Amino acid sequence: MAKVEAKQKAQEMLMHGLGNVLGYWSEQDGRVAEELGLTDEQFHEILVAQADRVAKLFGYERAWSN
Repeated sequence: MAKVEAKQKAQEMLMHGLGNVLGYWSEQDGRVAEELGLTDEQFHEILVAQADRVAKLFGYERAWSN
């Protein structure tokens, strides 16, 4: 496998990991948000914004939730 292909595969795997976190933590937002003194919606917006930020670094339009 060429180095470029390996890099693309690694980025794809990382994006799937972000998708898993978005899916999992969306079920847990209440507890985490409460620990941070935020509402569920506020924490979820921050979580998605940070995931989208990483996605754009890898050339994706936005992150997704698995």
